[in-house]
Amino acid sequence: MNKKLEEGNEVSKKSNESGLKHWWQQKLSAVAMFPLTIWFLINLPSFLSLSYTSKVAWLEKTTNSVFLILFLLISSYHMKLGLIVVIEDYIHNNFIKRLLIKALQIFTLASSVLLLVLVLKFLRII
Repeated sequence: MNKKLEEGNEVSKKSNESGLKHWWQQKLSAVAMFPLTIWFLINLPSFLSLSYTSKVAWLEKTTNSVFLILFLLISSYHMKLGLIVVIEDYIHNNFIKRLLIKALQIFTLASSVLLLVLVLKFLRII
């Protein structure tokens, strides 16, 4: 009986540590997103009205390309963290929960890589 209680406590500790780590990651990514979102919202209206060659010139500026890549990657990661919480809270079937989380991880990895490749290709780096 004592052994089962100890095993339960170990699982509970691991779950709490994992939850705390996830919470911190979500908060830190939100803090990182704040200035990047402000930068994005300030630059988006003028970027949309530029011609193709002006957009390329805008993206070739190091600060713009770095901020855009950071914005895209951090927002994808933050989205993944938030959706994992939604899945864990509202999907009660463990098989479906694991399947959705795995699909989400694959989707966010693939979309992040695709966005990174598109920006780098646009900059003619690859």
